[in-house]
Amino acid sequence: MAPRAETVIRRDSALIRLENLGGSVDLESAESDLLIYRPGVANKGKSGRKSKDGRDTANSVYVRKLFLYCVAFILVAAHLVAHGFYLSYRFSLYSKYPEQVLHAPWLLVILSVECCYFISALIAALDHMLPPGRRADLELGHGHYFPTVDIFLPCCKEPTEVPQDSVIAALAMDYPQHRFRVVVLDDGGDDDLKDFCESKVEEMGDRLVYLRREKIPGKPHNFKCGNMNFGLENSKAEYVVMMDADMILHPSFLRKLLPHIVYSPNIAFVQIPQSFYNLPPGDPLNDLTSMFYDKVLAHRDTLGCATCVGTGALFSRKHLNQIGGFQPQSITEDTTTAYELFRQGFRSVYLDEKLQIGLSSWTFEGYVKQRTRWGRGAIQQFRSTWRAMLAKDSKLNFTLKVLYCWHSAYYLLSIVNFILVGTMFLGLVLRLDFHVGTAEESRTLFSKLAVALVLWRISWLVVWLDVPQSVLSRNRDESTFWWMSPYFVTMLFESVFSYSSTFTFVPTSNIDRNASKGNRSALMKQLSQLKHVKFHIMYTVVVMTAIIWRLYLLVTRYGFNECGESLYVIGIGFFLFTTCAHMMLPVTYILWPTGYKQSERTSLIRYSTKGIPTFTTEDCYPKWHWSVIPYEALSYATLIFWAAVFVATKFEWTSAYCKPGTL
Repeated sequence: MAPRAETVIRRDSALIRLENLGGSVDLESAESDLLIYRPGVANKGKSGRKSKDGRDTANSVYVRKLFLYCVAFILVAAHLVAHGFYLSYRFSLYSKYPEQVLHAPWLLVILSVECCYFISALIAALDHMLPPGRRADLELGHGHYFPTVDIFLPCCKEPTEVPQDSVIAALAMDYPQHRFRVVVLDDGGDDDLKDFCESKVEEMGDRLVYLRREKIPGKPHNFKCGNMNFGLENSKAEYVVMMDADMILHPSFLRKLLPHIVYSPNIAFVQIPQSFYNLPPGDPLNDLTSMFYDKVLAHRDTLGCATCVGTGALFSRKHLNQIGGFQPQSITEDTTTAYELFRQGFRSVYLDEKLQIGLSSWTFEGYVKQRTRWGRGAIQQFRSTWRAMLAKDSKLNFTLKVLYCWHSAYYLLSIVNFILVGTMFLGLVLRLDFHVGTAEESRTLFSKLAVALVLWRISWLVVWLDVPQSVLSRNRDESTFWWMSPYFVTMLFESVFSYSSTFTFVPTSNIDRNASKGNRSALMKQLSQLKHVKFHIMYTVVVMTAIIWRLYLLVTRYGFNECGESLYVIGIGFFLFTTCAHMMLPVTYILWPTGYKQSERTSLIRYSTKGIPTFTTEDCYPKWHWSVIPYEALSYATLIFWAAVFVATKFEWTSAYCKPGTL
C-alpha cells in the first residue's frame, strides 16, 4: 500500500494540513486569503483544474453582472443629478416668490416630502452604486481540519412536524458526523418534539441534543435571543448556526459557509439568503424580498457589512463571546447582534446561494405582524444602541453609520407617504394651487420633474435586470412600499406612545395557527380577513370617487383643451390611481388567494428515498402568475406618462391644441 501524500501550507500563520485520500487534491487561493481544498471531482482536465468551459461560464456571468452594474450606476447617478436640479430649481422659485408660497403652505409640505424622498434615494443609491462582490466558490474538502459546529434550532410552539423536518435535514449535513451537533432549543414546552428528539438520540447519539430552559418569573427571558444564548451556555463548539425552526438546510451548508470564516480573523459571521417552499404563485405579498437579498446584501458584502437576517447565519463563537452573546436590546436580535459586531470592527460575508428553504407566513395577518415586528425591532434597536453605535470610539465608518440609521429611519417613509397622498388628495378635491411663478417657470419646473421621474423609472427597471424573475419581483417590491404604509404608521405611533408594549413576541406560526381555527365556513373566514385591509378599501373607494368627480368637472366645465387644468387633474389623478392600484393588492390577495393551505405543507417539500427533506435552486423561486401583468403595465404607463409630460412642457408641441395661456 502506497503511503499517503501529505501537504502542509502556511498562510497568515494558519496551518492547514491536507491529505491525499486517494483522489486529486486541488489547492486554490481564495479572496479571503484562505487556502481551500477540494477532493478530485469530475469535469476536470489532466491538470486537475476546473474545465475551461466551467471557468468561462462563471466569468461570463460576472462580466454580464458587472456590465449591468455599470449601466445601473450611470442611470442611478443621472436620476440623482436630475432630482437635485429639480429641487434646486424649486428652491429658487420659492425664494423668488415668497409671498405666493406663504399663501399656499401646502407647497412647503410638498417640498419637504420631496426632500425626504431625495435623501432616501441618496441612501438607497449606496446599495446600488457599491460594486458587486465576487465570492469564490469554496467548499471544504477531505482534510484533517474540520471545526466543531453546533446548529441551533430554536423552537416556540410551532406545529411539531415542522421542526421535525428541520432536524432531520440538519442531521443529514454533508460534514464529518463527529464534528457537528444539532441542538434543539425548545422554548414552547413541546412534549411531542421532546419525544421525537429522544427517539432520534438512540440512532444519532450525541449528534442530537434537546434542551428546554427554565423560565424564572420576573427575569427577562428575551424570547429567541434568550433561547439562543441558552444554547451558547450549553455549547463548546467553535462555530454556531442560527436558524429558524421551519428552515431546511442544504447538505452542503457547512462545507460552503465555513471556508469564508475559518481563517479570516475579522469575519464574525457568514449569511445566506432566505427562501420559502410555500410561496404563493406570483409572490403577491413580496415574501421573497428579492431586492434585499439579491441586490442590497450582495452589494453591502463588498464592504463586509451585510447584516444577519435571523436564519442561515454561521457565527464564530469567539466573536460572540467578545460581545457577550446575542444581543437582547430589541426583539430583532439578529440585526442588533450584527451591528454590535460591526461596531467592534468585525465584518461579515454574504454568500448569495440558496442553501436554506423554509416557510413564509401562511396567512395575511401573520405576514403583516411579522413585518411590523421587524419594524418595532428596528425602532427598539435604534433607541437602545444609537449612543454606542454613533460614539467616537465606535468602529463603524461613515457609510456603516448611515446604513445603521437608515435601518430604522426607513420606516419613517410610511409617514411621508401618508403626507404626500393626503396633500395630493386635498389638492385634487379642493383644487389647491400648486403653481409658483410665471407660466414659463411652471413649465420649466414640470419638465425638470418629468426628467427626474423618467430617469428614476428607467434606472429602476435596469437595477432589477440581473435579479431572477425581475419582472415579478420589482412590481411586488414597489407595491409593498405603498400598501404596507398604514401598518408601519400604526407601528411607529405604538413605538412612540406605548414603547414598552412593543416588547411582545408572538411567533408567526402561532398567528397562522390561530387564524386557521374556528368552525366558520371557508367563505366567512375569507371575508373576515378583510378587516385587516379596511383602510385600503376605504382609501380606494374615496380616492377613486374623487378622481372620477374631478374628471367629470374637467370635461363638463373646462374641456381637455384647457391644458393647464387637464395636466393638473390628470397628473394628480394618475398618481392617486397608481397608489389605489397598489393599495388593492392585499385586498385582491384576500379575496382571490393564490397561496397554499397549511395541510398541503408536506406535499410542497421534496423528500429523498430516505425521507430526508431536500430542495433544488428552482424550488426557491415563486411560480409565475398573471396577476403581475397589470402592475407591469402600470409601470410602463407611468414611464410613458411622464415622458409625455416632458414633451408637452418642454417643446410645447401641444400649443396648437391648447387654449392660449393654459399651458
